Amino acid sequence: MKLVHYFYFALSLLIAGCSSTPSSTNYYLLNNQPTMMVVNNESKVEKKQIIVVSVIDLPEYLEQSHLVMQMADHQLHYANFHMWAEPLKQGFTKALLADLTKHNSAVNFIVESRELNQDNLTTLSVNVDFFHSTAESKVVLSGLYWLESSVENRQYNNQSFHFELQLGKDGYPHSVEKMRALVSQLAKQIIDGI
Repeated sequence: MKLVHYFYFALSLLIAGCSSTPSSTNYYLLNNQPTMMVVNNESKVEKKQIIVVSVIDLPEYLEQSHLVMQMADHQLHYANFHMWAEPLKQGFTKALLADLTKHNSAVNFIVESRELNQDNLTTLSVNVDFFHSTAESKVVLSGLYWLESSVENRQYNNQSFHFELQLGKDGYPHSVEKMRALVSQLAKQIIDGI
């Protein structure tokens, strides 16, 4: 009889465990503002310098949809239920383009894939090395950017960048908000150097 009570108790625990709802997956956009497009009026385009924005490289650990947290010097954690809604390279490019356009009206910043009929173009290339949150309640963005002239066929203005912001709250939503602020800091550094 005692064995039957244990069986029913174990069965009720098993049923209770199966009835719990699974965690839902949260998706995040790095850029939540519309990207401004280049004006098609050719007289306006000719007066402004055109810079093609190209995020050329992300490290392999960022080439997937999970948000990443650095737990220790050589340890990364991929979030199970917190993911990018679009490829990070695409979202990073959109966010950077939006900030560059917002803060500098003297230059037309455009996306790399856009077809142009001009020979005198400058390309802004960005290589991201780190872009994640840390177990020390920070977010980090670092890498290298440079400008390249199609006329002179040379690279110039090579600049490394490293930005950190302290997280004021726990959670991935706040982390993504601060990561977006890091992209704005990068845009400001680029604009100041142009």
